[in-house]
Amino acid sequence: MVKKITLLIFLSIIIASCGVSRKAASGSKNISALQNDIIDYSRKYLGKPYRYAGKGPNSFDCSGYTSFVFKKFGYNLSPSSSGQDRQLPSVRRKEELTVGDLVFFEGRSHNGKVGHVGIVTETLPNGNFRFIHASTSNGVIVSSSTEQYYASRYLRGGRVLKDVTLAQSRVKTKQKTTTKSKEQVVKDDKRKNAFITAKAREDAKAEEPQPVDLRKLQPTEKASETASVNDNATDSIAPIIHSRPAETLTDSVQVARQTNYTDSTSLPDSTRKEQQINEQVKNAMIISEPLTVPKPAEVKPDSTQNTPPQILHEVKPGETLYAISRKYGCSVEQLRRWNPNLGKVLKTGEKLIIHTQPQN
Repeated sequence: MVKKITLLIFLSIIIASCGVSRKAASGSKNISALQNDIIDYSRKYLGKPYRYAGKGPNSFDCSGYTSFVFKKFGYNLSPSSSGQDRQLPSVRRKEELTVGDLVFFEGRSHNGKVGHVGIVTETLPNGNFRFIHASTSNGVIVSSSTEQYYASRYLRGGRVLKDVTLAQSRVKTKQKTTTKSKEQVVKDDKRKNAFITAKAREDAKAEEPQPVDLRKLQPTEKASETASVNDNATDSIAPIIHSRPAETLTDSVQVARQTNYTDSTSLPDSTRKEQQINEQVKNAMIISEPLTVPKPAEVKPDSTQNTPPQILHEVKPGETLYAISRKYGCSVEQLRRWNPNLGKVLKTGEKLIIHTQPQN
């Protein structure tokens, strides 16, 4: 009977504690992947001992712990708790705190000066919260703002991840801008292609040889000169077509047209041969060769270049150097070495050079 009662009491305690946990979790606001990553990483050092001026990873003081955690994600915080308080934008109302914010407390003397710091891990109703910190007595632990010691010494919060609150609006603005830019590029390309096509047609039409209308040719005083063509003219028709001036060819045609012979058999040999030449000249002047456009030469890539393969990564809202390094299988130190101009705080829209092969 005693065992049954003990078991019932134990089950009641477990159910009650689960209910409290669900209630506490339901009070937290929606958080980003970056906030989740920071809290998950901070929990890896639970139980590490406290040591004055400890910077990790085996022991910490309070400000050394917060600096160590955020440095992993590309944020360089001051080495002291008071310096971090001055470095960051303040969050005055506890109801406005969010996961990943720093929380500052007075020291033991209650003098109004910052003496301790932690990281918010969970927000609760009525402005209460849980935070992870390096305590002097228990090392790295998770505490609640409702505990008497911390409730009486709480001063204010500090926002490290200020970009998180603006992420949604920035994404919407960027999407609108990108859509508008793409539409403008498509319109410009269509306009440019239409202009190029029209220009190409005009150029091709201008280069087409125009047929000669023999009816418009006028007789000249040089007609008598064609009577002296030698007997070997028939064997050299092709060279004459390409080499004789246009005026001489025109005169030859006119001589043949103006001659009043009715029977070609009664013509002198030189005149008959001249008529044969003129007939072929006439055909050559009328026939136009089709326009051919040469294909553009292919540009082969320069195989002599040994530039290591690399890509550009555009930083998205909420991304950190730690998350990007995990995505591409590199370290944060490599990202900073590849991007020497990188600032202390990673900005949304910033482009990072990523080497796709291991570099020394």
